[in-house]
Amino acid sequence: MIYGIQKPEEYDLATIIIQWSIKEVIYGSNEEPTHHLVGYVMSEGAGRTTSAIQSFDKEKMMITTSSGRIYKLQDKPGNNNDADYVWDFWKSHNNAKNEKDVTSQYWIKT
Repeated sequence: MIYGIQKPEEYDLATIIIQWSIKEVIYGSNEEPTHHLVGYVMSEGAGRTTSAIQSFDKEKMMITTSSGRIYKLQDKPGNNNDADYVWDFWKSHNNAKNEKDVTSQYWIKT
């Protein structure tokens, strides 16, 4: 399913996301690249692509996006077919270009 952005007061503090990766693109009228979290939200049984990442707490492995949502990265990075489907839709809908996988900038190997 494709979901619109919800206001911050409409969701819990942090959403746990698994099988995640971080993508960099330039889209819309933006001239600078933005980073987006792509992964699977088990509690919803659905893939997710986020708005642009605004901050990243490496110690807590938490990301805050421009929409105000907070995500907890669980387990190691990975791929998920449903998340990839949502990402492909998002890229097409937003005319994204110059895609790069920048997951290694966020993954702290333990």
